[in-house]
Amino acid sequence: MASLVGLGVLLLTSAASAAPHLAALVPQVRPLGAPEVRDRFHEAVTRGLTAAGDEVIGAAEVRLRLGATEDLMNCAGTGPCIGQVAQVLHVDRAVVSTIDVNGKDYVIKLRLVDATGKELAKVDEPCDICTVKEADEAVARAAGKLAAAEKALPPETAPPATAETTPPKTETPPKVETPPPAKVETPPSTQVEVTPPGTAIETPPPVQREKKTFPWRPVAISSLVVGVVGIVVGAPLVAIDGNPTCSKPNPRMSCPDVYNTLGGGATMLTLGLAGVAASGVLFYLDHRARKHATQVSVSPTVGGAAMSVSGRF
Repeated sequence: MASLVGLGVLLLTSAASAAPHLAALVPQVRPLGAPEVRDRFHEAVTRGLTAAGDEVIGAAEVRLRLGATEDLMNCAGTGPCIGQVAQVLHVDRAVVSTIDVNGKDYVIKLRLVDATGKELAKVDEPCDICTVKEADEAVARAAGKLAAAEKALPPETAPPATAETTPPKTETPPKVETPPPAKVETPPSTQVEVTPPGTAIETPPPVQREKKTFPWRPVAISSLVVGVVGIVVGAPLVAIDGNPTCSKPNPRMSCPDVYNTLGGGATMLTLGLAGVAASGVLFYLDHRARKHATQVSVSPTVGGAAMSVSGRF
């Protein structure tokens, strides 16, 4: 009986020691992106902590337990929410993640806090001009560094320690004074849509610009108007050339002056005829450019047939 009791106590002790004592909270992605990307980063933090040897509660289980309360789901590791999270998840430490997204640049900030919200270690990992997959790997890498810094902490409560880019090789690294956290400028609140992995991006078809053609019709109409004006003005001038300018009896013999308008009238008449001729050519070119075929229709009538020809010019 004593042996059985001892074995039971040993099993309970082993189970208690193997129970997870660490959990990764849901990352705070700024600006807010797609939930799928946020959950992917959450999985990456958990994966990095697990790869470093920590007993971590699964990311899906954390979201399931905290999803009933929005305050706990969006807990940033400060205020009374961190204590409630520790009670719900039954952990004594948590990893708080903040990921700032500015286009293709990512700033990954991980903090290890206790159940009171006290910071025990932190890691900042930038990822410049990265895809979502590369950012996912950077998040997992930063989580591994934070796990290494957590293992270097003494068993009792220790002052905040900053994880270096290269984890220390010695088992007991010297204590390093934590510099004050640098102020990071928050990127402008521009809505950035992050495409989840495996999602096809529809590329809009190229816009076909309308090819500009020469305005044959307006030029043809202008040429026709100028030609008609030239003919209307030039023809009377040519007609009255040599006529007397007075109304005396027998004006051709008694009037000293006669009209001398042949030069101007001929010029205007020539320009008018040229304008009319040019308008005909321009109308033809406009017709050919528009490619509107002439329609011919024949319909029977009483005692014969009617034919109509229509076109556009």
